[in-house]
Amino acid sequence: MNKKKWVVYLVRCSDKSLYCGITNNLKNRLFEHNSGKGAKYTRSRRPVKLVGISSEMTKSEAFKLEYRIKQLPANKKLSKLLREENEMTIKQDLQALNKEIQALGKTIDKLIAAVEKGETTKIAKKITAKPTKAKTAKRPPARKAPVTKKTAQPTATDQVLKIIKRSRKGVNAATLMTKTGFDQRKIWSIINRASKAGKIKRAGKGIYIGA
Repeated sequence: MNKKKWVVYLVRCSDKSLYCGITNNLKNRLFEHNSGKGAKYTRSRRPVKLVGISSEMTKSEAFKLEYRIKQLPANKKLSKLLREENEMTIKQDLQALNKEIQALGKTIDKLIAAVEKGETTKIAKKITAKPTKAKTAKRPPARKAPVTKKTAQPTATDQVLKIIKRSRKGVNAATLMTKTGFDQRKIWSIINRASKAGKIKRAGKGIYIGA
């Protein structure tokens, strides 16, 4: 059972104030806030708009992060959430990369063992085999199959960059999630790589535009 299904979120209320909460069903929680069934604080400050969301974590981790964010002044809440998200994404990327390197090392070891075993078998066959002249039959030249051009499909990074570069005012992670259908972790991973590569830049808190 996956226990890491809780997120910490920030919404901006109609009076420009920020509300921080946790949930394991963000879509339903936002609906509750805007229908007046959510937190008491947001009932008189509708509608609310999502401005920040963390990576998935356990309920205990979500409560701890929510508490830390609520202790901060309003102008630092969003930057704290984004900083926590970036640190968590980098940590997850490094863990995934380490697993891939370990798996690649095992594959290489198997290939080396297979090659060494195959070479030993070939040498043994050459020593025991009697020399014979084999007759080779002439084969007609093989016909080349017609080359068909494949249309390159845009990558996930291409899709995200296209949306960012089309927007003059810039877009945030929540908008990218809605337009691409990608999950939150994938969006932040693409943003981090594109930002380091100089393809996009930050236009404000959580807002990105083409470089």
